[in-house]
Amino acid sequence: MEDADQQQSMPCDEVESHVESTAVAVSELFREHNRVLVGYLRSRLGSLQEAKEVAQEAYVRVLQLHEPGAPGLLRAYLFKTAANLAIDRLRHRRVRQRSEEQPQLFEELNTTRGESDDPAEQLLAREQADQLLGYLQELPTKCQQVMNLHRFEGISQLDVSARLGISERMVRRYVTYAMVYCHLRLDGMAVDEVRQRVSL
Repeated sequence: MEDADQQQSMPCDEVESHVESTAVAVSELFREHNRVLVGYLRSRLGSLQEAKEVAQEAYVRVLQLHEPGAPGLLRAYLFKTAANLAIDRLRHRRVRQRSEEQPQLFEELNTTRGESDDPAEQLLAREQADQLLGYLQELPTKCQQVMNLHRFEGISQLDVSARLGISERMVRRYVTYAMVYCHLRLDGMAVDEVRQRVSL
């Protein structure tokens, strides 16, 4: 019985020692490299606040390592992780900007009937409208409700949030998600791939 207790306590001791040594290594990394890391991230992201957030997330990732390794490897891992996180941020920012720059996507649904004299253009507009309506059906129910009220019934985001009992910020997120989702679907991306790339 005593042996079993000793065997169970050993891994705990090892875990505590591992956590402690990793924490020490990360605090040394922070002291020696944080100013350079934040400066590098700021130049990539154009924002000191975002640079600090990404740096903090990178340190958390380092703390979660099972085998921290030598200080030089840790530093390389920290900077590589931070660079990848910054790239993800920039990618999300571009997707968000793209959706905000093209709000006419859904407005076209309201004006597809008879706007052009060209039958080919009318047909193309109708096909795109049908595609968009199909893509909207793939969205979560709450997202569909937000889009119906805000985009098609013309209700303000504030009123939509009151009507559905969600925050105005959440309404904006649903609208942005729907815009990005439909753009990517129109570009020919498969449902599963879109859902992996964008999330609420």
